[in-house]
Amino acid sequence: MTDLQAMKDASIRRIKGPTILLGSGTYFDFESPETSELTIEDVAYGLAFACRFAGQCVSRLTGKRVYYSVAEHCVRMSYAAEPRLAIQALMHELGESTCGDMTGPLKSICPDYKSVEKRCEAAALQSFGIEKTDPDEIKLLDLRMLATERRDLMRWNGEEWDWTKGAQPFEFDIIPWSPPELAAERFLDRYWELTA
Repeated sequence: MTDLQAMKDASIRRIKGPTILLGSGTYFDFESPETSELTIEDVAYGLAFACRFAGQCVSRLTGKRVYYSVAEHCVRMSYAAEPRLAIQALMHELGESTCGDMTGPLKSICPDYKSVEKRCEAAALQSFGIEKTDPDEIKLLDLRMLATERRDLMRWNGEEWDWTKGAQPFEFDIIPWSPPELAAERFLDRYWELTA
């Protein structure tokens, strides 16, 4: 087999296999996320253009439907975290930058999806050199963010949710950033601030 033929075969597999073409121009392979190239810009824009809660957000302050991105969720959570956990909070949804955002209730009945997302997240964390040192604390912060988002971005009537039982919302109000590019820029600014 010639080198040219080997390149064509590899290219065809990458295009036809379980891959996506990223904004940076590289392919992300869901069967081999550990060998895929993912830039911080791919992460920021992937999360900024992914809407939380399947896009079913309504501002408590205006009563109007709003766009609220996963990137904004991550940036806000990073500011709510202790400084030692801020980068982990910012990057806690890395898997969603390539897998997309699936609502928690749907994700709970899709174990195969969860497995792929967790593998992609672990590969991305490793490639960016980020270690999860306190996953329980990150989960608590995430639940508090959910309680805050429920209060500020959902037509919630006060019913109890098993997922947020006991989680207190943060004191800040969420007024979503618009357009999505703004969330991407703020995500990148926060990333460079925390990794400088």
